[in-house]
Amino acid sequence: MLDPHVTVKGTGKSQFLRFAAALCPRSVLTTGVGTTSAGLTCAAVREGSGKEFSLEAGALVLADKGVCCIDEFGCIQEKDRTTIHEAMEQQTLSVAKAGIVCKLNCRATIIAVMNPRDCLYDNHASLSYNTGLGTPLLSRFDLIFKLVDTSDAERDSKVTTYLLNRAIQGAGFDVADAGDDANLEEPWTMEKLRAYIAVVKERFLPVISDEAATLLERHYEKCRSSQSNTIPVTVRFLESLIRLSQAHARLMWRPTVTLEDAAAIIQVMERSAFAYGGFDAVMNDADVSMYCDPMTIDFAPDPDADFLCFLYRILERYGMLGYLSDDRQRQALALLGNATVHSTSWQEVEQGQPWPNDVVQSVAGSARWSNDAMASATQDHYGRYHFSSSSSQTHPHKKPRT
Repeated sequence: MLDPHVTVKGTGKSQFLRFAAALCPRSVLTTGVGTTSAGLTCAAVREGSGKEFSLEAGALVLADKGVCCIDEFGCIQEKDRTTIHEAMEQQTLSVAKAGIVCKLNCRATIIAVMNPRDCLYDNHASLSYNTGLGTPLLSRFDLIFKLVDTSDAERDSKVTTYLLNRAIQGAGFDVADAGDDANLEEPWTMEKLRAYIAVVKERFLPVISDEAATLLERHYEKCRSSQSNTIPVTVRFLESLIRLSQAHARLMWRPTVTLEDAAAIIQVMERSAFAYGGFDAVMNDADVSMYCDPMTIDFAPDPDADFLCFLYRILERYGMLGYLSDDRQRQALALLGNATVHSTSWQEVEQGQPWPNDVVQSVAGSARWSNDAMASATQDHYGRYHFSSSSSQTHPHKKPRT
């Protein structure tokens, strides 16, 4: 019997925080070791030798209109962690200290990382038990991902190669050069990426289109009606969908949240839900096939084709295929193949099981692009198949995952 306990040390949690803090012009990076509620919110300090007090801002107040990154979140005492409930819900902090009663703004994004109990994650236990965090606090996070360090020779080889190449080329956040591969575009520098995020954040305040609102509403109703024993689906879940959809529209340089933006966020949210068994991931029907562990997937050779397949399936799930053009529907069906006949095999592929050879030949033989170019299926080391156009003779170079 396999040991359900897996380690989470050395998974790059602190690197996520460092990168997020470097991307935002206004950011605060702190650690939970020795942090108190006054350090997170504000402290009352006596001015000189008099009896007057003044408030000194803590991490959340200093990160107003920015990002507050908290490392070792589990080291903060429980009575001190409750002080951020209001900050994450209302974006304000109510203060009543030393005769001073006021309300401070802390409109900040909170990114927190932590280790589970005894630094071992029990896959048979709930997320609340592993983290020691209550449901009211967990429900305030829009996205929750579980990073575990499992033994995988192929993945370990990629991580090792990536880290050694970074050590040879020099440290820093900038992505390594593409090298001799002429098919890859040159990645953006850290300065350009930081400038782009600052511009779209200041310039756009996207409004939600009717079709995007309909998709978000039906997804919320579906998750709301499902039975979950991890984190209850409340109105906060719908607010998270709205916030993330608007953020994705900004990232795509759009003033309106489109259907594609809403579908992309649903895909991210479902990956997050799968990581800890939340929402309707426990449903025993075909809908569970859309869930996939983000730690065990590879980058698709053709991300646009993969997203089109997901868009078609999520719209079909909620009876909204009429919002997708006929041309894109035909293209999605060509990529998916005869999904109605092989629905069980599709579910097996999403859960990490390899396809039978007859299914692969049938789907690959029936998959065609709109320009009648034959599509081919490429298998990764997890046993999953991705569709790509036959015009590309070689598999696109994929950077190692970290």
